Amino acid sequence: MVMSKQSYLMKREEPLLIKCLKHIQVLPNIKVTLNQTHDFFDSTNIDGLLTIYSSVNSVNYAYTIQPDVTANTVKLIIRYFKLLKEKLKYKLILITSYLSDSTIEQLLNEKIEFIDSLGNIYIDNTSYFILIRGKHRQKVKPSSQKQITPISFKVIYNLLKNPEILTLPLKELADAAETTLVAVTNTLDKLYKLGYIMRQPRGGYRIGNYLKLFERWEIGYMETLRPKLFIETFSYTKEQKFSEFAENIINLADADNFLIGGELGAALATSYLLPQSATLHVTDNHHLIAAKLQLKPDPKGTITFLKQFSKQNYGIYNQGTYIADPLLIHAELMIESDDRLEETAELIFAKYIEDKLQND
Repeated sequence: MVMSKQSYLMKREEPLLIKCLKHIQVLPNIKVTLNQTHDFFDSTNIDGLLTIYSSVNSVNYAYTIQPDVTANTVKLIIRYFKLLKEKLKYKLILITSYLSDSTIEQLLNEKIEFIDSLGNIYIDNTSYFILIRGKHRQKVKPSSQKQITPISFKVIYNLLKNPEILTLPLKELADAAETTLVAVTNTLDKLYKLGYIMRQPRGGYRIGNYLKLFERWEIGYMETLRPKLFIETFSYTKEQKFSEFAENIINLADADNFLIGGELGAALATSYLLPQSATLHVTDNHHLIAAKLQLKPDPKGTITFLKQFSKQNYGIYNQGTYIADPLLIHAELMIESDDRLEETAELIFAKYIEDKLQND
């Protein structure tokens, strides 16, 4: 018997979900039921529906499971929630392992409802209000962070860039991620156990839910991979507008083998944004590039240098191969809380990433 995608996802995430919901069930006059059959599993990163009953009324919620919400990723989670809320007819609630006091405060400020596995709860609707906080645990590294390493995110990046690579021999994926077959095999096994990919009846894997894996990539990119790739930030020495300086970056990119990402990369890919900064994905020549661009080190600078982690970090655009892949550009845009960047990120997603959803 072949398990459906939604049943598969429910099975993989059930322990955390059930653990969280038990904290609701013990409250006086509160009851929760799950609805595992709904029609937007394939088109969103929503994991399911639940209904919370009280003595007054019942309210339907769509829920999304994010096992690890940390001080570093909570802003990104908040942005995802805001985008989801605009698309859903249901109220939305976060299911997670543990929320610290600081993350709870940020979620409360944004009115994002949540339940964690220790019993921290925030539910606010027209029928009832519940706020329980102060449930703490000893500081431990989140479980999925222990399992998903920087190498894992390099593999995930290549799965998202080319989902069909899973139909090829694993050596193709290892070569694309510039890692070993052992690392690829271990990563795929971890992603399967965490519910991001599914086994095929005749062997091999396929992505279980592209949006869930995409979201996990962006969270991991910001918290795990990007800090490993970060080199330095710079500012330019001459007094000039960024638009004037941007031409120098564009003219130098092909010759010096670096990729343009961030705001400038997004502007080149969409012709929509007026950029104020740039992320340059370089190989091993960043000192030479900085010298040619007449840059100076500056912790508050608008030019960020990151090391390329794959020969596949380039995107495919009409302008050429000197622009970073849309996955990298989108992730960089989502780091900052800015409406203009959010709008541009949506354009990037719609134009270059969304069509890959049909592959999961």
